[in-house]
Amino acid sequence: EKRFIAAVKGLPAPFRAVFILRSFEKLSYEEIARELGITVGTVDSRLNRARQKLIESLKDLL
Repeated sequence: EKRFIAAVKGLPAPFRAVFILRSFEKLSYEEIARELGITVGTVDSRLNRARQKLIESLKDLL
């Protein structure tokens, strides 16, 4: 759990914000887009890149 939290904290801020709003706050893509002033496509892209970075950071645990 500590490694996961550290990996999330290590994400670049734009990716971290989208990941937290989706994964922990359970906001929809549309809600995240409104909250951050970005498009739904950007939300999707940032979320996918955040997940890729987390998988890479935690691959030895998977």
